[in-house]
Amino acid sequence: MDMRALSYFIETAKRQNFTHAATALGVTQSTISKMIRQLEDEIGAPLLDRERRPARLTDMGRVVLARGQDVLAAHSALLRDITRTQTLELGRLDLGLPPMINRLFTTPLKEYRQRYPRIEVALHEDTGRAIEHQVAEGRLDLGFSLMPVAPELGLRPRIVARYRILAIGQPGLMQALPASPHIRDLNGRPLVLLDDDFALARLLDRQFQAAGYEPHVAARSGQWDWTLSMAQAGMGIALLPEPFIQDPESLGLDARPLGPETLKWDIALLAAAWPMLSHAAQAWVDLCRQHIDGPWPRMEDTEPD
Repeated sequence: MDMRALSYFIETAKRQNFTHAATALGVTQSTISKMIRQLEDEIGAPLLDRERRPARLTDMGRVVLARGQDVLAAHSALLRDITRTQTLELGRLDLGLPPMINRLFTTPLKEYRQRYPRIEVALHEDTGRAIEHQVAEGRLDLGFSLMPVAPELGLRPRIVARYRILAIGQPGLMQALPASPHIRDLNGRPLVLLDDDFALARLLDRQFQAAGYEPHVAARSGQWDWTLSMAQAGMGIALLPEPFIQDPESLGLDARPLGPETLKWDIALLAAAWPMLSHAAQAWVDLCRQHIDGPWPRMEDTEPD
């Protein structure tokens, strides 16, 4: 149903006069008459009895007038909400963040809340694997995980940040290691690692297998800061991403980038629908781009490689 034709009919019905309605709407009387005729043709019944002066509503006209006003009000509300969503005055963002990386997004999140206070941000903290499933099922607009992402889910992750993995330990445990130790150089040395719920642990396990040995694991933890504390206590060498180790020397620790050069801690962005993101989601990505270096996608980008 043409909303303009409906509005012309309602204005005419209220005023019971084509001329007065035309004046109020700023159009010609013939335009109003034509639009109402089109509406009547679409409905298949006359809405006005033009044989009477002033024109009177038919039974069908009374139904259309009563319901049509609700339709126009709903249509106007829809247009307002569309505009408010496009201008980021209204919306919702369901965002998945694993505990291992959520601290990287504190500053973007704070600024996002300040810029867009009327956008509801629902944070879902879970393991990377759980977030991958939630994105695949359409329950999250955006999610973050660590590479590699589960291939069976059919997601096409976009790597948005890449960091080195550091070997960190007391100087006595690190002194015989090269400046950039290879994973094979850690054979036989005590290690303190994150537990298997972390993508980093799975990534390292594959590296140990490729190097052909079973690592000497002194302890595993579900918290990166405790893992670092155990390294500080001399329990073993910790393997952690670079962003979590700001000043190792102040902690009495030696930190060295772990080789091979291709071994990186890659943060992947997952979206419910590529390449188009909601306005709220794209605003989040644009803000992250300002604070975290990496190839963050734009709404107009093609699908990720």
